Amino acid sequence: MRMPLLDAIDIEILMHRDAHFGGNFDIMLEYYENDGIGVMYDFDIKRIKELKEIQNKIGENLALKFLSESAIERIVESQNVYKKLRDSYSAPSNRTLALISDLILSEEEEPEKEMAELIANASESYKPLIRLIDSDNFYDPLFPGYGRSPMFVAICLSEIGNPDAIPHLFNAIGREDFEIDEEIIFALISFGSAAKDFLLKRLITKPFSKDNEYAAIALSTFPLDEEIAIFSLGILFKEDALMQESLFPYLIYACEGLKKTEDRQIFCNLLKKEGLNDFLKNEMKSIIKSW
Repeated sequence: MRMPLLDAIDIEILMHRDAHFGGNFDIMLEYYENDGIGVMYDFDIKRIKELKEIQNKIGENLALKFLSESAIERIVESQNVYKKLRDSYSAPSNRTLALISDLILSEEEEPEKEMAELIANASESYKPLIRLIDSDNFYDPLFPGYGRSPMFVAICLSEIGNPDAIPHLFNAIGREDFEIDEEIIFALISFGSAAKDFLLKRLITKPFSKDNEYAAIALSTFPLDEEIAIFSLGILFKEDALMQESLFPYLIYACEGLKKTEDRQIFCNLLKKEGLNDFLKNEMKSIIKSW
């Protein structure tokens, strides 16, 4: 039989099957038909069934035929993490590690019981939670937790309230999807002035990078704040700021918090800046009008 052509999504389906469902299409289909918490909505159940039929017809494991060596290595790495998590239950004296495993492996929308216990035992759980949120693997849907674990860790760290968690939360922004970023940012700004001071330093760091943008996004979730506005206004005047297309709008929005007449006039003068497109000009005019 002539080999079928598989596209990038098909390859991801095979990797997902092997990482989470032991390479078994039937177990994967049952999970998807029951709308399990870790389903990937880019994966069509109809296509999963088609791949199962193709595999049955050719009598060979599609993964062995189509997955690259690096893809297989990634799957093995995920399987090894699953094993380590299961092994944590064999040490009943280490309740914290078992709770961390429960948090990661939970099939609930939010593992509230585990989170509450981790928060209550902050002296024991803080460092393991930091290690988890720093780990690249747990942002990857191919690994245990389907990429959701950092969101729960962020909530725990927010409740624990140790400001040493601020840089770890910041470094977690931009790793995966918007929903997770949103929860991490909420956790970050829960640290109040300590988080604001940290973010302002990141905002003005040069050369400009994604960190400046992430800082601006996080700062935009604070209520209108004159200090944030003044910092943002200062960056707007830098010659290379306009080149930061994803950063510039956040700086403009932050300037709504300007209170002094002279600062507002400086902002108004920015309308004359060369290179401003109509969208940015209109946003600036809206802010000026709101004053």
